[in-house]
Amino acid sequence: MRLIELKVLAVLVSGVLLLGGCKSGPFTMVPAPPKAPKPPFTYEPLNVHNSCFVESVNFYDHYYDKKRETALPWARILDWGNQEGDFGIASGHAVTVFVLHDQLWAYDVNFGFEPLGVEVPRRGDITEVSPPIFAKYPKSHQVFARYRDDFPQVAQSKRPDFLFYHASSDIRDVTHVANELARFRPVSVVEFNYSEGGRIEASAATAFSFGARLCLYFPRKGTFISPARADVHDLKWIAYVVQHIYPGAKDVRPQPGGYLFLPPKS
Repeated sequence: MRLIELKVLAVLVSGVLLLGGCKSGPFTMVPAPPKAPKPPFTYEPLNVHNSCFVESVNFYDHYYDKKRETALPWARILDWGNQEGDFGIASGHAVTVFVLHDQLWAYDVNFGFEPLGVEVPRRGDITEVSPPIFAKYPKSHQVFARYRDDFPQVAQSKRPDFLFYHASSDIRDVTHVANELARFRPVSVVEFNYSEGGRIEASAATAFSFGARLCLYFPRKGTFISPARADVHDLKWIAYVVQHIYPGAKDVRPQPGGYLFLPPKS
C-alpha cells in the first residue's frame, strides 16, 4: 500500500487522533454523584492504562454481543480532542453511547454508566448528546467531537495469550487488551525497543481495526487511530506508526517471537 507522507503522519499523530489520558490526562474529573445510577447490565472493565478508546471498543463489542432486551440495538463511540491554548490539541478521550431499554446511556471508563436524559430519536445529534458527557470534565475545552461506528468483524481462530505474570506492565496491559478484543475482532501484538534516559526499554502495542481504520493501543500513550486503512498484521505500516509515537524505536516485531522488522531510515 502507498504510505502517507511521514510529515503528514507526524502532524496527525500529534493531533486528536491519539486518544489517551484516560486515567491520568490533562483534565480534572468531577466527583461522581452520591447516588450513581444502577448499571443496566454487568460489564467488567479492562483496568489498563490510558484505556478510554480500547475500553469503549470492548464495551461496544460486549453490548452488541448481549443485545439485552432492546428492539433497537444501537451504539457509537464518541471521541474528542482537548484544546490547549490557541492552537494546541492535547490527547483526547472516548466513551460509548448506546441505547438500552428505550433509554440513551453513556459508558465512560472514568465514571461508569450514566443515563443521558436525551430522547432516543435524538441519539445521532452530538450537540445534544455531548453536553452531559462533557460536563464531567469542566476544565477541558472539548473539540472535534465525532461518532465512530464499526463494520461486522469475525474473530480470529486463536486469541493472543494474556501474559498476566509478565514483568513488564506494558506487556501485561497490551496482551490483556489483545486477549479481550480478540473475542470479537482480529488483533495482533507487536513488541519494540526504545531509548529513554540513556537506557533501552521494551514496550508493546495492540493492533486492531475499528471503522475500517487500523488502531494501535500503547499503554503509555493511548490509542492511535490511523488515517489510512491497513491490516492488523501489516507490520511495515505498524512499524512506521510506532516510530512516530516513539521516535527512534527499533526492532518492531510480532509477539510472541517472530522476525525483526527494521524500517528504513527516513
